[in-house]
Amino acid sequence: MLNILIIDDEKIFTDCLSSHLGFQHDLSIFNDSIEALEHYEACQDYDVVIIDYIMPKLNGDELIKGICKIKPFQNIIISSGDINKSDLNKIKKFNNSIKMILKPFDLSDLDKLLTTFNVGELL
Repeated sequence: MLNILIIDDEKIFTDCLSSHLGFQHDLSIFNDSIEALEHYEACQDYDVVIIDYIMPKLNGDELIKGICKIKPFQNIIISSGDINKSDLNKIKKFNNSIKMILKPFDLSDLDKLLTTFNVGELL
């Protein structure tokens, strides 16, 4: 079981992830990126943070920069349908282990990606 922070401005998307992941993992969900960063400043106890790249207020790269200032080696998954290689390279300067999943994605692909953060429990 992972403790996961999900940040995406699309409520339909976060509701879908909540329905799918909520039985297997502990979730905190935010549809507002500024509120999410304020929450993260107070509570960094997350195994994984799933972040949409394009959001109002703070976009993904600003949010990742803020998170990595607080916890440089935070496990992060970017979920986006619109990110280019240049943007990804810029983000990886903050945290080289960031993983990516392109929207729309199959939920089983997200499950597989999450197991890479859960290896210690599987052994």
